[in-house]
Amino acid sequence: MRFRIFPIQFLPALFLLWSCATVPTGQTTALHQAAETGDLGVLESLITKESDVDARDERGRSALHRAAIAGDLMAAAALLDAGADQNCIDRDGRTPLHYTVFSRQPDLVAMLLGADADPSILDKEGKTPLDLAEDAGYEEIIQTILSSM
Repeated sequence: MRFRIFPIQFLPALFLLWSCATVPTGQTTALHQAAETGDLGVLESLITKESDVDARDERGRSALHRAAIAGDLMAAAALLDAGADQNCIDRDGRTPLHYTVFSRQPDLVAMLLGADADPSILDKEGKTPLDLAEDAGYEEIIQTILSSM
Protein backbone atom coordinates (compact mmCIF):
# COMPACT_ATOMS: atom_id res chain seq x y z
CA MET A 1 0.00 0.00 0.00
CA ARG A 2 1.31 3.38 -0.96
CA PHE A 3 0.72 6.45 1.16
CA ARG A 4 0.40 9.76 -0.49
CA ILE A 5 1.99 12.65 1.30
CA PHE A 6 0.07 15.91 1.20
CA PRO A 7 2.04 19.01 0.31
CA ILE A 8 2.70 21.24 3.30
CA GLN A 9 0.37 23.98 2.04
CA PHE A 10 -2.63 21.65 2.57
CA LEU A 11 -1.91 21.08 6.27
CA PRO A 12 -3.79 24.18 7.55
CA ALA A 13 -6.87 23.19 5.54
CA LEU A 14 -6.69 19.60 6.80
CA PHE A 15 -6.32 20.82 10.38
CA LEU A 16 -9.34 23.12 9.95
CA LEU A 17 -11.46 20.26 8.58
CA TRP A 18 -10.38 17.99 11.43
CA SER A 19 -11.04 20.62 14.12
CA CYS A 20 -14.51 21.41 12.74
CA ALA A 21 -15.37 17.73 12.62
CA THR A 22 -14.45 17.31 16.27
CA VAL A 23 -16.41 20.29 17.65
CA PRO A 24 -19.10 18.88 19.93
CA THR A 25 -22.64 19.46 18.74
CA GLY A 26 -25.78 19.88 20.78
CA GLN A 27 -24.44 22.32 23.32
CA THR A 28 -26.04 25.41 24.78
CA THR A 29 -24.57 28.54 23.25
CA ALA A 30 -24.50 32.13 24.46
CA LEU A 31 -27.27 32.78 21.92
CA HIS A 32 -29.48 30.17 23.63
CA GLN A 33 -28.80 31.71 27.03
CA ALA A 34 -29.51 35.27 25.87
CA ALA A 35 -32.78 34.14 24.26
CA GLU A 36 -33.84 32.31 27.42
CA THR A 37 -33.01 35.18 29.77
CA GLY A 38 -34.40 37.83 27.45
CA ASP A 39 -31.17 39.82 27.34
CA LEU A 40 -32.01 41.64 24.13
CA GLY A 41 -28.77 43.64 23.93
CA VAL A 42 -26.62 40.52 24.16
CA LEU A 43 -28.97 38.61 21.86
CA GLU A 44 -28.81 41.26 19.13
CA SER A 45 -25.04 41.46 19.49
CA LEU A 46 -24.72 37.69 19.11
CA ILE A 47 -27.11 37.55 16.18
CA THR A 48 -24.82 39.84 14.19
CA LYS A 49 -21.84 37.63 14.99
CA GLU A 50 -23.44 34.20 15.28
CA SER A 51 -23.16 32.05 12.17
CA ASP A 52 -26.18 29.86 12.93
CA VAL A 53 -29.28 31.25 14.66
CA ASP A 54 -30.76 27.76 14.46
CA ALA A 55 -27.94 26.04 16.38
CA ARG A 56 -29.32 23.30 18.62
CA ASP A 57 -28.67 22.63 22.29
CA GLU A 58 -28.41 19.21 23.93
CA ARG A 59 -32.21 18.78 23.69
CA GLY A 60 -32.35 19.78 20.05
CA ARG A 61 -33.77 23.20 20.87
CA SER A 62 -32.88 26.36 19.03
CA ALA A 63 -32.63 29.83 20.53
CA LEU A 64 -36.18 30.44 19.23
CA HIS A 65 -37.37 27.43 21.24
CA ARG A 66 -35.72 28.98 24.30
CA ALA A 67 -37.34 32.39 23.68
CA ALA A 68 -40.72 30.66 23.27
CA ILE A 69 -40.27 28.72 26.51
CA ALA A 70 -39.49 31.98 28.28
CA GLY A 71 -42.44 33.64 26.57
CA ASP A 72 -40.19 36.47 25.39
CA LEU A 73 -41.82 38.31 22.50
CA MET A 74 -38.89 40.66 21.84
CA ALA A 75 -36.27 37.89 21.81
CA ALA A 76 -38.41 35.79 19.49
CA ALA A 77 -38.95 38.77 17.18
CA ALA A 78 -35.20 39.43 16.99
CA LEU A 79 -34.52 35.77 16.16
CA LEU A 80 -37.24 35.64 13.52
CA ASP A 81 -35.90 38.85 11.97
CA ALA A 82 -32.48 37.17 11.81
CA GLY A 83 -33.99 34.25 9.87
CA ALA A 84 -34.58 31.70 12.63
CA ASP A 85 -36.63 28.69 11.53
CA GLN A 86 -40.10 29.09 13.04
CA ASN A 87 -40.86 25.41 12.44
CA CYS A 88 -37.68 23.79 13.77
CA ILE A 89 -38.39 20.61 15.69
CA ASP A 90 -36.59 19.53 18.87
CA ARG A 91 -36.03 15.98 20.11
CA ASP A 92 -39.56 15.90 21.56
CA GLY A 93 -40.97 16.79 18.15
CA ARG A 94 -41.96 20.23 19.40
CA THR A 95 -41.69 23.53 17.59
CA PRO A 96 -41.38 26.96 19.18
CA LEU A 97 -45.17 27.27 18.73
CA HIS A 98 -45.71 24.24 21.00
CA TYR A 99 -43.64 25.90 23.74
CA THR A 100 -45.34 29.25 23.29
CA VAL A 101 -48.59 27.56 24.26
CA PHE A 102 -46.96 26.41 27.51
CA SER A 103 -45.72 29.94 28.21
CA ARG A 104 -49.31 31.23 27.85
CA GLN A 105 -48.38 34.13 25.58
CA PRO A 106 -51.13 34.70 22.97
CA ASP A 107 -49.24 37.63 21.41
CA LEU A 108 -46.22 35.38 20.85
CA VAL A 109 -48.49 32.68 19.42
CA ALA A 110 -49.93 35.26 17.00
CA MET A 111 -46.46 36.48 16.04
CA LEU A 112 -45.21 32.95 15.29
CA LEU A 113 -48.34 32.18 13.29
CA GLY A 114 -47.83 35.44 11.40
CA ALA A 115 -44.30 34.24 10.60
CA ASP A 116 -45.80 31.08 9.06
CA ALA A 117 -45.35 28.75 12.02
CA ASP A 118 -47.23 25.56 11.19
CA PRO A 119 -49.92 24.81 13.82
CA SER A 120 -50.49 21.29 12.43
CA ILE A 121 -47.08 19.83 13.39
CA LEU A 122 -47.45 16.89 15.77
CA ASP A 123 -45.02 16.36 18.63
CA LYS A 124 -43.88 12.88 19.68
CA GLU A 125 -47.04 12.53 21.78
CA GLY A 126 -49.17 13.20 18.70
CA LYS A 127 -50.21 16.67 19.90
CA THR A 128 -50.44 19.88 17.92
CA PRO A 129 -50.09 23.26 19.60
CA LEU A 130 -53.88 23.53 19.44
CA ASP A 131 -54.24 20.19 21.22
CA LEU A 132 -51.93 21.43 23.99
CA ALA A 133 -53.91 24.66 24.35
CA GLU A 134 -57.18 22.72 24.49
CA ASP A 135 -55.79 20.27 27.06
CA ALA A 136 -54.72 23.20 29.26
CA GLY A 137 -57.87 25.23 28.68
CA TYR A 138 -56.03 28.30 27.35
CA GLU A 139 -59.04 29.84 25.60
CA GLU A 140 -57.31 32.94 24.21
CA ILE A 141 -54.56 30.83 22.67
CA ILE A 142 -57.12 28.38 21.28
CA GLN A 143 -58.91 31.26 19.56
CA THR A 144 -55.64 32.71 18.26
CA ILE A 145 -54.65 29.41 16.68
CA LEU A 146 -58.12 28.72 15.28
CA SER A 147 -58.30 32.16 13.68
CA SER A 148 -55.08 31.41 11.78
CA MET A 149 -56.37 28.20 10.23
